[in-house]
Amino acid sequence: MTPARPERTYAVVVGAERYDAGPSWDLPGPAADARRFTAWLRGCGVPASHISLLLAPLPGAGGPRVDVAEGPAGREAVQEVLTRRLPRLEGDLLWVFWGGHGVTDPQGHRRLFYADASADERRNLDLDAWLTAFTTDLLPGFQRQIWLVDSCQTFVEDLGFARTLPAEVPSGGDRLPGREQFALLASGPGQRAANDPVGQTGAFSRAVLDALAASDGGAWPPDMSGIADDVIGGFTSREQRPTSLWYRSWAGDERRIEFPSTRRLEEPVPDAGLNALIGLLAGWPSMADRDQRQLVLGMLPADLAGSIPRMGAPRPDIISIVRTCRRHPGGLAALVEAIALLEPGSMEQRELKNWADRWLTPETGG
Repeated sequence: MTPARPERTYAVVVGAERYDAGPSWDLPGPAADARRFTAWLRGCGVPASHISLLLAPLPGAGGPRVDVAEGPAGREAVQEVLTRRLPRLEGDLLWVFWGGHGVTDPQGHRRLFYADASADERRNLDLDAWLTAFTTDLLPGFQRQIWLVDSCQTFVEDLGFARTLPAEVPSGGDRLPGREQFALLASGPGQRAANDPVGQTGAFSRAVLDALAASDGGAWPPDMSGIADDVIGGFTSREQRPTSLWYRSWAGDERRIEFPSTRRLEEPVPDAGLNALIGLLAGWPSMADRDQRQLVLGMLPADLAGSIPRMGAPRPDIISIVRTCRRHPGGLAALVEAIALLEPGSMEQRELKNWADRWLTPETGG
């Protein structure tokens, strides 16, 4: 295969922080990470005109200033690039970088939400279908591709809207010989990714960008197997990390790497501690939103999440969640770990940490 060159490299870079579904879906970080990745591409010599930067930023979204035009990250804009722009192009290498919300559907396909996903129409891209499509004559001009995806892959049924997830797949195409795809994802099916809203970055994106920056000056593209090893190795020593990573090598070998849990094991928490936690969570603006509470439950073990009776109003629902978690071994620790991803660095998180330090006993072995 002819060596790839930056000047013959193209990229699709998506960062969705704001969704039509409303503020409960806000996810600070993906737009800033998309700009950082774009800046890295430009620094490596990839032409600005070769980069499709599609964003749905929140007010105050960070990231470096880049000399690449920004477009929207809704379905029509993404589909315009995937189905019309890319098939007309030819290059040595295609990068696809995507940051935002995602789920795993009942068939095991990973879905990525467009920025115009709403409560009534949860528009999404079927990642697995497009990975397959891009090895066919639907995309004849790119024999080598790299996909980097920073999103949760929580089971959609755990979030309660499996029946309202529209399916849209690319048209079929004939397989082409010699297609090479490298894919590195921030989570495996059913798992979640870690995000730092205060730092406006995903833990996965930050690790990948650090590894790419360290590779500058070498071969193009960088040694992606080495990049994956660096990302995996870096997470073993970081407190904030995804539950797992999934990647497929150039040769098509698939791996899923599970990270040790940072979860605490609790002694039985007395009613005083339980009531303190209920009062704390009932005062959180985010926990007043049913979608946010459902998102938290989607991060819990499936057997625990499925056993929680759901109430309509916020406080009764929180009481039900907390009391059910206390009856489940490790349940309160799992709940605290999940909630800790909502508003890192906030006053509420400091109060939650103080509660955990008082009422939960850290793991001591294993």
